[in-house]
Amino acid sequence: MKARDRLKWMGLTTLAALPWRAAAAIERHLPPGLMLNLDFQNVTNGLIPSKSLYPLHVPLGDLTIEWANYRNMLSIMDGQGLDIPHSSLLDPDGREWIVTARIFVLSDGIVLSQGNDEHGYVIYLTDHAVRATIRSGAYSMTLKEREDRGIGNYRKKWVTIELRIKPDTAILSLNRKRVAMLSLDAPFRGTDMQIRLGAPRTRPPILKNLLDVEDSGFTGAFASFKIIRQ
Repeated sequence: MKARDRLKWMGLTTLAALPWRAAAAIERHLPPGLMLNLDFQNVTNGLIPSKSLYPLHVPLGDLTIEWANYRNMLSIMDGQGLDIPHSSLLDPDGREWIVTARIFVLSDGIVLSQGNDEHGYVIYLTDHAVRATIRSGAYSMTLKEREDRGIGNYRKKWVTIELRIKPDTAILSLNRKRVAMLSLDAPFRGTDMQIRLGAPRTRPPILKNLLDVEDSGFTGAFASFKIIRQ
């Protein structure tokens, strides 16, 4: 190979590597810690603040804050939902991604979702039991309680849900008890990963083949909602 051709080839190789290196640099610079922590106790002028290091205010829209059990809660009625304004800080980058929510359940349906057209997760209730479906690679997979160990019925009950997504594993815990775990075919990452509580605007793509999951949102209330990267 001539010197001129060798230099040209080296230049093309360098350019081809730039997008991957840029993406890796962005991932390294996304901070760990508490990314989102909705503060329902201090809603002001129709805005829900986030008690994290990164300022974010979520418009309440037509939803209401109600007082129960000595605290404010976000009420979710039939057909209602809440969009979280998008930020690159809220895009998973392949590191551990922890989503927690404490909810009071009145009916089945989608509790919350985060995703784009290819990847994401959805937490929902079927027969008043909590499930989570996640897609991080080529396939959608569902975490749910095993029948031989008992299926929880959370109708008219409080439940704390934790979905912990590690680079190679997803774990679902209910009321601090691990109930399901599965291996992932790829780390969980993506851009423009929109977050919505309650009824989705359109059916999340990862639920395409799950006929037993309703398109509607659950009814009930949120006492807390947090996302952590670590």
